[in-house]
Amino acid sequence: MVTRSEGEGSRRRRAPDEKRNRILEAAQLLFSERGYAETSTAEIARQAGVSEGIVFHHFGNKQGLLGEVAAAFGRGASLAMFAGISPDQPPDAYGMIRRVFEYCRDHGLLHQMLVHARDPSDWNVAMQAHRRVIISSLTEAFTRWKASGHIHTDRPELAAPMLFGLVESALINCFGDRDGEDWEAYLEEAVRLIEGALYDTRPSIPRPIGAVRADSE
Repeated sequence: MVTRSEGEGSRRRRAPDEKRNRILEAAQLLFSERGYAETSTAEIARQAGVSEGIVFHHFGNKQGLLGEVAAAFGRGASLAMFAGISPDQPPDAYGMIRRVFEYCRDHGLLHQMLVHARDPSDWNVAMQAHRRVIISSLTEAFTRWKASGHIHTDRPELAAPMLFGLVESALINCFGDRDGEDWEAYLEEAVRLIEGALYDTRPSIPRPIGAVRADSE
């Protein structure tokens, strides 16, 4: 049985988290609608139903809030990517990348929030927070799949950021530059390149001109 004091203590512990989540949701909404540079912390506080001081208490400053919004966006994309994926089964590259495309189609791009960012450090904070979350998830998955023999890579920690960069470039070009036009064509091409890198036999590494292969001697 929960006593009154215990129930009140539980509510007090939940309150800061609830406020923090409301601030994050408000910031993501306003950044998506108006852009990061054009949104003030006062407007975010009003949207979240809290004081501006609470925003600073939880996130330090506007840039700190941006980093948390970017990390939350990365977590959402990662959850979408790996939804229904078992670590014991071969990765479904098409399904994984399609879910990321659909997530960005439905939630917008972090890139679009930052188009008019005036300070390069704002851009860097957001993109690094976003990439760190997704690359960490990819590296962990690649490591498991390598150990089970499902993919060909000797260095999951290198393959993950490179493949992330490929998909990120496709997403920015598709949704950022072309407003989602032919997004399925971008998806199919990205998947084709990824599957070639992960599943096919490893390509030979180019040798310097004049190098002699041992098996030709």
